[in-house]
Amino acid sequence: SARPAPHLLSGGQKQRVAIAGVLAMGPRCMVLDEPTAMLDPVGRQEVLSAISKLHKEQGMTVVLITHHMDEAAQAQRLVVMHQGRVVRDGAPAQVFQDVEGLRRLGLEVPEPVALLYELRRAGLDLPLDALTVEDCAALLRDLLA
Repeated sequence: SARPAPHLLSGGQKQRVAIAGVLAMGPRCMVLDEPTAMLDPVGRQEVLSAISKLHKEQGMTVVLITHHMDEAAQAQRLVVMHQGRVVRDGAPAQVFQDVEGLRRLGLEVPEPVALLYELRRAGLDLPLDALTVEDCAALLRDLLA
């Protein structure tokens, strides 16, 4: 069967083709600058799944540059830069603890962290280390049980 012409591919498909082109060169490390920019949610998820698979199945080091904090939350290590300097460096759960500091830098935290932060400000003693909706829901279920 005929393959679709490149200009008919979705944004996510085009990004995956671009990543495949780089992979054909056999790198041990890839640096991706905003690979999900301009993609719809489905395209974003396709690209992020492909990147995650490369790391998990092939052991490839992937440096992902993003302004999407939900994407950053999936990393093993998070480095926050401001005006060319490293201002935070650590595991996402650790870095996202400093909600106010990140906001001063013009960055938001993942939605689950923001929710827990607001509940904490309202007087509930909650940790800020739930980075996904599922983890946040489990934490709140335990609190209400």
